[in-house]
Amino acid sequence: MQTVATREVSCPHCGERASVSLPGEEVDVKVRKSVAAFGEYTTVTCSEDHSYWVYFC
Repeated sequence: MQTVATREVSCPHCGERASVSLPGEEVDVKVRKSVAAFGEYTTVTCSEDHSYWVYFC
């Protein structure tokens, strides 16, 4: 059975915590308020309707 790696991140606007699925267990994450031109990422929207991007390094 395959497990899904997750990491908890904080909204850069209000600090609300969210759990994000990772593409692999050895991945570092960077939280950004804006989208970049390249890179693997996921978009998160908190309950306060703030959108932010989590990049996988």
